[in-house]
Amino acid sequence: MEADLVIRRARLLTLAPLKDERPRVGASAGDVGAIDDGWVASRDGVIAATGRGDMWERLELTESATVVDAAGAVVMPGFVDAHTHLCYAGHRWDEFVTRKSGADYLAVLERGGGIHATVRATREASDDALAALLEARLATAAALGTTTIEVKSGYGLEPAEELRQLRVIARVRKTASIDIAPTYLALHAIPNNRTEDRRAYVQRAAATVATVASEGLAEAVDAFVEQGVFDTQEVRPLAKAARDAGLALTLHADQLNDVGATEFAARMKARSADHVANASADGLRALARGGIPAVLLPGSAFFVGYAPPDARRFLAADVPVAVATDHNPGTSPLVGLPAAIALAVTLCGLSPHQAIVAATINAAHALGRGERTGALVKGRRADIVILRTDDERELAYSLGAPLVHAVFAAGRRIGAALAPDPAVS
Repeated sequence: MEADLVIRRARLLTLAPLKDERPRVGASAGDVGAIDDGWVASRDGVIAATGRGDMWERLELTESATVVDAAGAVVMPGFVDAHTHLCYAGHRWDEFVTRKSGADYLAVLERGGGIHATVRATREASDDALAALLEARLATAAALGTTTIEVKSGYGLEPAEELRQLRVIARVRKTASIDIAPTYLALHAIPNNRTEDRRAYVQRAAATVATVASEGLAEAVDAFVEQGVFDTQEVRPLAKAARDAGLALTLHADQLNDVGATEFAARMKARSADHVANASADGLRALARGGIPAVLLPGSAFFVGYAPPDARRFLAADVPVAVATDHNPGTSPLVGLPAAIALAVTLCGLSPHQAIVAATINAAHALGRGERTGALVKGRRADIVILRTDDERELAYSLGAPLVHAVFAAGRRIGAALAPDPAVS
């Protein structure tokens, strides 16, 4: 067996499946597959083998192979960020201050702020400017350990602008160092000039799905189902259009109010239901029956100031739990998954190990990549992070600490790494 990369003498978190590969629930929701004095080897960007001790020496190393001594460090799968809004221009600092002074988020939206403010700034930005902003944010995410990331459109609101954003994402995706999962956020808010023609607006958004699919611009379609935004009946045509086009469906569901969106997501066989802070017990049971991941976004609850999702409710109901940053300029300016992991523990009630599962293999399942990444298993992408700690629980404990030491995406180093072993370099 040949290898061109070996990382050895680590506390290795494999996240390997216990039986069949599916999102983790129950006892496995916190099983990180730890191996002390472990090693992982890859060849051509794919995991070749993992093991313990000196067994890696039996590998045949390529002439240019890199061997990294990770003694005293944790080595784990790269983080998977399953919900972001990275493609935008402008900032919303003024709104942040206004909301911290007591303004309600939905009230700000109704007055033309919130999403609408970012829509204006994004429409005014050129394609080159948007691409540069997206590339910079991806670089930051990668430096913080993310190797797979979802990126939504949603700041165009009109079909032509949404397609423009998706084409910018596609352009950046071609040369990105990490894997991008694009999503068409078709129904994010009603434009200010369309409030009296909601049905026609939804129909146009649904009709655009065919173009998105034919150009290969997205893997999934999304909608914001919330009181005062869109309801489940309005979203039905979009869900049907996604199904007919062969695209996955994901939903912003029950973030601020229980509007039945979580149950609706399960009925529509969505790939995930996101936010879900106010999901009903029936909604949780529906997700559990379908094995549909709930993507918790603690950064949004933290910055907006609403009650965060109680992860223990989802765990008790055997709902697969994922964690994401929800990076966006208005309600969750988190720039990396280590912070989201820490907040998921302190605010939502996950254990540190459950949060790691939620930010790796379960998040991969939430993006339809559960058999491609999220675990250090033979045949998966060699997406690997080395942490500056010998105890992975520090990710949750040391909020804000620079724990990510090196990042490998598909076996290629994209961040500063530990020095190769001088005996074999």
